[in-house]
Amino acid sequence: MGSGKSSVGRLLSSLTGFALVDTDTLVAQEAGQSIPAIFEQHGEDHFRTLETKVLQSLVGRIGLIVATGGGVIVTEENRKLLPQIGPVVWLDASPEQLYQRVKQSKRPLLQTADPRRTVEELYRQREPFYREAATVRLDSGTLTHRQTAEAILNALQQEQAQQ
Repeated sequence: MGSGKSSVGRLLSSLTGFALVDTDTLVAQEAGQSIPAIFEQHGEDHFRTLETKVLQSLVGRIGLIVATGGGVIVTEENRKLLPQIGPVVWLDASPEQLYQRVKQSKRPLLQTADPRRTVEELYRQREPFYREAATVRLDSGTLTHRQTAEAILNALQQEQAQQ
């Protein structure tokens, strides 16, 4: 949440010509309602189920840049599906940087008494899963979106050259 996935995804799409797919958009389309409405009416578990269904639909498709929601990684099945879709890039940033980027947003998971603490807790809970799943890890807290997109392309090209 707040790492720059959507913005960097748009840049990667323009640099590569690959289509950008945002899993949150697909989940909202699947549900016929917004992400906040899904959380409010059905809860996070239902949202995560829809998220997994969307990922399953992307397996085997080529030429995609997939921007996921930040919590996609918490579901074990999703951690297995992501590498089947393509290289998994972790745009890392410190919890404080992430909080500064999202503090004005209306994200469902931040509707708490202490959003800063919530960001810190989510980061602490999710970090081991990101570490496990990531093909590439970049510090998006110190790079511009363009620098991040270019670093992703460079890292993936280096990885491919080593294979």
